[in-house]
Amino acid sequence: MQGSSIPETVLVTGGAGFIGSRLVSELMGAGRRVVVVDDYSSGRRDRLQSAAPMLAVADIGAPGVLAGLLADERPGCIVHLAARVGVRRVLADPEGCRDENLRGVGRLVRALAEMPAGYRPRLLAASTSEVYREKRAPLDEGDPLRPLDGRGRWAYAASKRRAEQELDHARAWTSGSGPLHLRFFNVVGPGQDADQGMVLPTFVEQALAGEPVTVHGDGDQVRTFAHVDDVARDLASLVVRETMPGGALNLGGTAVCTMEELARCVVRIAGSRSEIVRVDPRQAVSTRFEEVRHREPSLARARALDLARTPRSLEAIVSDTVARHAALQPPRESCASPAS
Repeated sequence: MQGSSIPETVLVTGGAGFIGSRLVSELMGAGRRVVVVDDYSSGRRDRLQSAAPMLAVADIGAPGVLAGLLADERPGCIVHLAARVGVRRVLADPEGCRDENLRGVGRLVRALAEMPAGYRPRLLAASTSEVYREKRAPLDEGDPLRPLDGRGRWAYAASKRRAEQELDHARAWTSGSGPLHLRFFNVVGPGQDADQGMVLPTFVEQALAGEPVTVHGDGDQVRTFAHVDDVARDLASLVVRETMPGGALNLGGTAVCTMEELARCVVRIAGSRSEIVRVDPRQAVSTRFEEVRHREPSLARARALDLARTPRSLEAIVSDTVARHAALQPPRESCASPAS
């Protein structure tokens, strides 16, 4: 499986997750054979199509899982999306998050090392925009990164930074130009889990239920949102490229707004009478919570790769989420405050 050949079989870890399931749909629509491995800690079987892919319900951090799948399936590409995600889940157990994420990467590195050189696949691995230090301007792939030993809120970012390093050190085991690190910026849309602390589904569920829409702090924090279907389409186009780039790659959209603006947009589009209220995230989420004031991507490298060409506006993202979210997300009694 050389870096210049288009893979027919794709292995997606975390393929029943929010982004993973959309990617699986895109790849199957493009005629690729897809193998999904997911332990359902975040993913759900109902996110996958009924004609869905070959599915292994397993923890990728368990001994032998990835090695067995690679030996049996011989994928031409791996898209590694499995991880513990969501600020709320991270803050509940920061060190458990770090260990879980790095255990999965370690198993992946060892499984790749055991493969014959001619069968080593391309590798795309999920990272995060949280690896970047604070900057009140668009972040590009060469900007300064957070420490490798981050604690509390930053344990997740630290685990992703360490994972990037470990995969880079293993680049001789993969084909082409080495692994591609996918630094996602606030990927949102219908069906996302509010209980992981994701801000848009939380606001939408609160507004549709007529509950107060809870904004952290002063509401002036800036985020940049991307629709999950747009990001999944970009991911699929990367997988089927004749040649795959390596290194870090920002993936996201251009819908830049403050949290106050997002809340007002949701309430208006939902036709809700919900009040917008301010809450202290250290009380609503965790005493370990630390805020990020500005997160906006530079998409120059993505656009040079012919990605992120038609990102949706904030209005379009919110409208689609309001319209389709309830049908894609199991009901819950009420929504906790988001962790943006």
